[in-house]
Amino acid sequence: MKYPIILIINILLIQSSCSQTAPILKIGLVADPQYADNITKNNRYYRESLWKLEEAIDTFNYNSVDFVQNLGDIIDVEWESYDSILPIYDKLNPDIENFHLLGNHDFSIDSTHLKDLLEKLSMPNYYYSFSKKGWKFIVLDATDYAFYSNLLHKHDINKVNYYFENTKEDTKSYRWNSAIGKEQQNWLKQELTSATSLNQKVIIFSHLPIRPQDNRHNLWNDYEIIDIIENSPNVVAYINGHNHSGDYVFKNGIHYITIFGMVDTMINSYGILEIYKDSLVLRGYGNQKTFHLNSE
Repeated sequence: MKYPIILIINILLIQSSCSQTAPILKIGLVADPQYADNITKNNRYYRESLWKLEEAIDTFNYNSVDFVQNLGDIIDVEWESYDSILPIYDKLNPDIENFHLLGNHDFSIDSTHLKDLLEKLSMPNYYYSFSKKGWKFIVLDATDYAFYSNLLHKHDINKVNYYFENTKEDTKSYRWNSAIGKEQQNWLKQELTSATSLNQKVIIFSHLPIRPQDNRHNLWNDYEIIDIIENSPNVVAYINGHNHSGDYVFKNGIHYITIFGMVDTMINSYGILEIYKDSLVLRGYGNQKTFHLNSE
């Protein structure tokens, strides 16, 4: 009887080992498809984003990701472009959730459609959070204070000007960038405090980057958001789009990951983020690099 018992023990050990090495969560990541029925211009392959997104969705389905996070700029100009690209997301397996956030190009539409953006993208709000398997995911609205979005958000234009004017000597002083205001900052602090009390690790999604701080694509008030999240012990990563060339910075215990823009390549670019107990693996496809990252 000794050998069958040893065999059973070995099987259990192998099963235990396999369960420990399986990811807790798998997340499909797409940044800046910027689909438009337009010719290629300045290395932006607008029409190609349809088949590239289809390929990404097929990969997400094959790998059984838990959810997909779009990082903004789904379309480039026309409201009608949503009708061509959004149905591709409907090809996700029924058990795979799909989340969106707003980018600056999503506001390039006719202003009469601005009020319909949240419904069109099935977003619960401009910024929101959700939790899965002990992790909290915070989705920021990086278009909060911006010239291009103010017809929708209706902030005091003097405050928008204030954020912009404060960047006059900076590399990020562009009108296609933006800021996150105090109301959203206070909400972010509350979400992080709640995550800490629940012992949840946190990943933040945004359209605009905040590191490296000398990047011309950054939020106008990147320093304020950095101060908030780097003083929270549970933030593991901040993941964004907007800078189509991609980037990676590790600073003060946080991984800052910029996903390479899908529109900017003849091949493709997207990723699958695998979350393990003590590490993250970003598996890149096409032009997106692969990263193996510690999460402790």
